[in-house]
Amino acid sequence: MSTGSLTSNTPKGSRNRGTDTPARFPTPAKRSDDRLRFLPWLFIAPALAIYTVVVVYPMVYSAYLSLFRWDGVAPTKVFVGFQNYVILLTQNDVFWIALKNNAVWLVAALLLPTSIGLGLALLLNSKFRGSHIFRSIFYFPAVLSLAVVGLIWTWIYHPELGLANQVLAALGLKALERNWLSDPQIAIYPVIIAATWNAVGLPMLLFLAGLQTIPEELNEAAKVEGAGPVRRFLYVTFPLLRETTLIVLAITSINALKAYDIIYAMTNGGPANRTQLLSTWMYFLTYNYNQVGLGTAIAVVLFSLTLIFAIPYIRLMTRKT
Repeated sequence: MSTGSLTSNTPKGSRNRGTDTPARFPTPAKRSDDRLRFLPWLFIAPALAIYTVVVVYPMVYSAYLSLFRWDGVAPTKVFVGFQNYVILLTQNDVFWIALKNNAVWLVAALLLPTSIGLGLALLLNSKFRGSHIFRSIFYFPAVLSLAVVGLIWTWIYHPELGLANQVLAALGLKALERNWLSDPQIAIYPVIIAATWNAVGLPMLLFLAGLQTIPEELNEAAKVEGAGPVRRFLYVTFPLLRETTLIVLAITSINALKAYDIIYAMTNGGPANRTQLLSTWMYFLTYNYNQVGLGTAIAVVLFSLTLIFAIPYIRLMTRKT
């Protein structure tokens, strides 16, 4: 019998059986890589669980409570939908006072601490004897809690014993003496000054760190070209501080929106609710007047406003990393 006939009679399924590609199974190294892929999640799980319980759950529960009428004590809650938000917008006059004060506070926080902090950073970035001591002195108020700052400035604004009126009297300006924290027309502004004194340190520190990353050669080249200090700042320094400025503005805005301690310590929202902020009015409604639904509705509004500044900040930081 010929070889060709043997080949032709070979069963079709058995042809080249010895050369078929064997089935592929995961190697031990691949299985190890798959396990290592989930290792970071294992490390982050405890922190993520704590964050969920302490931060995420209260936020979601607050949004849930804003849909109910509840005094915080009764075993049952009355579902009212978005009625609490309608009441805030149409019937609660203090809400609009607090919202306006938050707007004033936000503008002041963006202008005063940022500009003063930038000016101090420019001054302290120059090399002179004792600059490190001055950095510590100017940053010191930032390490104090806002409650302590509130107590300090309450004494400064005391109508009889306070430093503010004493200085005005010494300068012969007794006509300008005021009951600073009791005048409904101006009470919010002395508190803003006290908050500014506390808030300058952080922008100063961030701007100072940004200035120290700018190559000195750029300023030297601009100086050789005949640019003065103002032009060097406008065309060299400030453009290179763009990212630092955005970070400062975002952090300052978020801190301004959640301001609470210093108002509580200095005026407690008075006089006649004229220094209420959204955060303090939320506290008053929730804990003093037992209107939990209205208080948590303000919390949702405040959270929404904070997101306007938090999202760009998070995106900027994510892009940098």
